[in-house]
Amino acid sequence: MAIGLGALIALFLLDCLQGTKTDQWFRPYLSLVPCLFFLVYVYLESVFGFFDWGAMFMHVGAGVLTPSVVLEYAMNTGSTILVIAVVLFGPGALKARGTLTRSLDVALMALFLAANPMLTRPIAAAIHPNPLHDFLSKRFVDITSLTRSEAGAASATVAPKNLIHIFIESAERTYMNEAEFGDVMDPLLEFDRRGVSATDMMQLAYTNNSISGMVAANCGTPLLISFFTTRQYLEENSQFLPGLTCLGDVLKARGYQQNFITGWPLGFTGQGTFYSTHGYSSLFGGSEVVAAIAGRGNTFGADDAEVLDMSFNILRRAQRDGKPFSLTIAVSGGHAMDGYLTDKCIGKTGLPPQTPNILHAVKCTNMLIADFIHKAEAEGLMRNTVLALQSDHLSAPSTVTDRLNKLERRNFFSLSGDGIPSKAYTGLSGTIDIFPTILDALGVPLANGQAALGVSLLRDRPTLVQELGQVQFDEAIRAEDVLVRSFWQQNPARTATVSEAGFRAVGTRLGRCKFNLAGTIDLLDSGAGACRVSLPL
Repeated sequence: MAIGLGALIALFLLDCLQGTKTDQWFRPYLSLVPCLFFLVYVYLESVFGFFDWGAMFMHVGAGVLTPSVVLEYAMNTGSTILVIAVVLFGPGALKARGTLTRSLDVALMALFLAANPMLTRPIAAAIHPNPLHDFLSKRFVDITSLTRSEAGAASATVAPKNLIHIFIESAERTYMNEAEFGDVMDPLLEFDRRGVSATDMMQLAYTNNSISGMVAANCGTPLLISFFTTRQYLEENSQFLPGLTCLGDVLKARGYQQNFITGWPLGFTGQGTFYSTHGYSSLFGGSEVVAAIAGRGNTFGADDAEVLDMSFNILRRAQRDGKPFSLTIAVSGGHAMDGYLTDKCIGKTGLPPQTPNILHAVKCTNMLIADFIHKAEAEGLMRNTVLALQSDHLSAPSTVTDRLNKLERRNFFSLSGDGIPSKAYTGLSGTIDIFPTILDALGVPLANGQAALGVSLLRDRPTLVQELGQVQFDEAIRAEDVLVRSFWQQNPARTATVSEAGFRAVGTRLGRCKFNLAGTIDLLDSGAGACRVSLPL
C-alpha cells in the first residue's frame, strides 16, 4: 500500500510542478492492470493476514462465502477499499492531464509487477526449484492398510470408543490470556484439564483457514492443492482429496456411523464434499440445521446454538442406536472480522459492555459448548466417548488482532475421555498431530504413533514439527509437489462412499434430500436446496 500511495503522491507533486492541463479524462494506461493486481494482493493481506494461492483457489473453486458475509467484509474494510480506489483512479486522472508520460507509465507498470508477491513468488518457485520438493513425501506414513476390512475386523473384539470432535472457529489458545481478553476461554478450561492439552500447537503453512484446518486434523497433512487436478476432482468427480486416507476412512472400515454438522452451507470451501468423500453418511449444513429445529438462522446459515441443539439430538439418537459413532461439529461464532454473537447469549457473557463483539461471540460459543457437554454427561451420552476440542486455525485479522499479536499465538487442542491421561503436552506440535492422536485415543493401532505427517501426542516422542522447526517445515510444505498429485488422484484401494452413504454430492453442493426417522437420507433430485428433516428428539 505504501508503494502505491508513494507513487501517487509523487505523480501529483510532479503534476503541480508542470501545471499541465487537458480536457481529456481518464485515458487507459499501461500500469492499470498490474496496479489492480497489486492492490488486490494488498487488500487480501489486510483482510485475511496472508495471501495464499491455494486458499484462494479453494474458496473460489469449492465455494466462497455467502453474499451477506462478503458484504460484511466489504463494509468493515471500507477505508482500505477507498485507498485502493484513489490509487487506481489517481494515475488515470494524471494520464488525462498529460503528467503520466509514456515512459513513467511503463516504469510504474514494471514497479507494480516487481512488487507483487502474487506474481513473484510462483515465478521464483518455477525458476528455482526448491530442493525440499519431495522432502515430506519421504517422511509421510501411509495408513491406507487400516481401511481394509480385515483391519477393522481385527479390532472387533474390543468395544470401540465413540468420538465427538468439535471445531471451534478461531478460538485459539492465545485467548486464554485473561489480562488481555478476560475469561472468554474459561468455559472450556475444565475439559482442557481433564485430558491431554497441547500448549504449544503452532499454525503450519496451508492450515490457516477452516477447510485446511479440518484437513490437517482429519488427515494429518496440510491442505496441498494443485489447481487443475483439484478443480477436476471437485467439479467433475465431486471428490475431495480422494487419494488420501483420513480419519473418516479408518472409522468407516470399523463400522462407525459418522455425522458432520456445521452452521455454514455444506458447499462452503467444499466441506460437505470433503466429509462425504471420507466416510461420512450424514451431513447437515446451515439450511438443513435451521429446517430440522425450526430455527431462525443467521446471515450465513445456522448460529452456534442451533448447531449444538441439532448435534445434541443426533448424539442422543447415536447413543440409542448402540453402534460406534463419530460426531463432528463445526461452530462459527468466533469468525472474523467481528464475530457472530448468538441471540441466546446477548447480555449473558459477563464481559463488560465495551468489550469488542468478537470476544463476546467467542465466550458465547465456549459457553454453549460447555453446556452441550454437561447436558450430554447428565444424560449419560458421553459414556465410552472421546472428546476432541480444537480451534480450526488462528483467528484471521479482526477487531482484536493487535492484542493477539502482542502474544505468542497458538492453536487450542484438548483431548479427553476414559483412559486418556491428564497432562499438558508442552512440546512443539501442529494441527497435523491431532489426526494420529485421535486414532491413538480410539485404540487404532499405529506404528510408532505416526500417521501421515503427524505424531500422536499421547506418545513420548518428538513431532515432525519439533524435529524440523516451523521455518523448515513450512518451506517443505510450500515446496512439496509429490504428495499433492497422489492426494488428488483416486486411490484404487478405496472408492468414494457417496452412493453407499445414501446421498449424492453434485459439485460442491448436495442434492435435495429427505431425512427419515431412521436417520438415513433419501435422494429426491440432484438440484440444490434445503432438506426436509425429521429426526427423533
